[in-house]
Amino acid sequence: MMEQRAEHKSKHVKGTPLHWILVAIIVLVIIVGTVVWKSTPYIQEKRAEAAAPALVSKVNTECNPDVAFSETAYDKEVMVTEDGGKSMTLLSGKDSSKKTLDCMLAKYGMPDDLKQRILGAKMDDGLKTERWNGMDVTWIYNDNTGLQVTLETLNSK
Repeated sequence: MMEQRAEHKSKHVKGTPLHWILVAIIVLVIIVGTVVWKSTPYIQEKRAEAAAPALVSKVNTECNPDVAFSETAYDKEVMVTEDGGKSMTLLSGKDSSKKTLDCMLAKYGMPDDLKQRILGAKMDDGLKTERWNGMDVTWIYNDNTGLQVTLETLNSK
């Protein structure tokens, strides 16, 4: 009887080759799944970086009011693309309608929380920067001149 138990335990511990193959497959699937799951944000960020210059061009085409810059035009909005379309700056005068700013934020598909931080900027806040959707967005508000928002594609750096 003792011999049977010892023989049964040794068979149970060793397992069959098929059993070990199944265990190895399960472990491999878990490892591959983890790697793919962790790399997804990186892949999404790289895709956004690649698409960002085309988006800058599209926003410029659809939102730019084509107004010449003037230091005293507090009721105007001026949009300027730079670096061959890799960055865009919007100067939204303190008394402007903010129509161009609203267009720009909407066309970029900017999340509401980020929009609210930009729109709610105050002079005491200083310069703010946020990385989002393949771009760095930087903004600052001045009580005398208004809001300045710059979007720069990450792949331009």
